[in-house]
Amino acid sequence: MNHKQIKELIESTLKNMNMYSEDALELVFLTGLVESGYNYISQIGSGIARSFFQVEPATAFDSINSYLVYRDSKMERVADCMMIDPMALKSMDELELEELLWGNIYAGIIFCRLKYWRVPLRIPSDLDGKAKYWLKYYNAGGKGTINHFLEMAETRKD
Repeated sequence: MNHKQIKELIESTLKNMNMYSEDALELVFLTGLVESGYNYISQIGSGIARSFFQVEPATAFDSINSYLVYRDSKMERVADCMMIDPMALKSMDELELEELLWGNIYAGIIFCRLKYWRVPLRIPSDLDGKAKYWLKYYNAGGKGTINHFLEMAETRKD
């Protein structure tokens, strides 16, 4: 995957969501790089997580049912960004969300950003801070490490 193109897609999506910042763009981009290297859309091994951002359907379901359903304008904006009807998004179960994450690049970007959006702390501006933030708030309970995040960050081709 061309890093410049995926970063442009992430930037456009975050701006369309009204959830853009330079730090958010960099963190979402690095999350995809660390989670999948932009090579996989299904988690190696279990296959539970989907998209370049390795979002679990349960995480997407929670973002919809514990956050978006209480924010109609965000629900509409997010659904528009994914090119689906807001009512369809609102009614999806985890199996349907798994399929959405599998085949809709926007969905992976959006649910990744929503996961970070709901963290009550600012996204750090430095790389080490982003690595720690990713580990604590995105990869919590996963097999990721700060060193892996930093090593993958060095492979980016901007």
